[in-house]
Amino acid sequence: MRESFVFHSEYIADLPERYKSVFAIYTINYALSGETPPIEEGTLEYSLWVKIARRVDQESEKYETIKEKRAAAGKKHTGNQYTKETPKEEESPKANPQEEKTGAEEASSEKPKKKNFKKPTVEEIREYCTERKNGVDAQAFYDFYESKGWKVGTAGMKDWRASVRTWEGRRKAEGARQKQTGALWGNESDIPEEIINMI
Repeated sequence: MRESFVFHSEYIADLPERYKSVFAIYTINYALSGETPPIEEGTLEYSLWVKIARRVDQESEKYETIKEKRAAAGKKHTGNQYTKETPKEEESPKANPQEEKTGAEEASSEKPKKKNFKKPTVEEIREYCTERKNGVDAQAFYDFYESKGWKVGTAGMKDWRASVRTWEGRRKAEGARQKQTGALWGNESDIPEEIINMI
């Protein structure tokens, strides 16, 4: 005996009003307890009931299939969860403890060491900018990143030279935009004075 089932409105939607409540009760009793209604075979009511019962049976089979699959999956998951044993490494007698230490030392020496960021001085920035001939104001660069705590976005700065190159690229792009704007209007000295006065 099931405790619940899904009652689809289509079971009784097309029935005449006088049959809806009776067939709803028949459907509920059939779905929950398997009780077949007292309808005489060969009648119109019986043919309607057969269609409803067939749909209820299909839904019931579908429900049972899903229930079995979920139970199997649950057992499989639970079984894996509690029966898994972590493989234990076999302990071999240590022939020479010195050999193990050198192996560990080699592994640690192979790892690249992270460089800690060292905040540059204004003079170091100025020298780098002069070397690159980029025209970036070293003091402005220093002040900007000092106010940000030497962070790029939310991450700590890793390479201040890369940030200088970024400023350099922006400066070039800004200069190119200004040239384009100037090209649209021409040289301001070529504009007649009466037009300048109108602006």
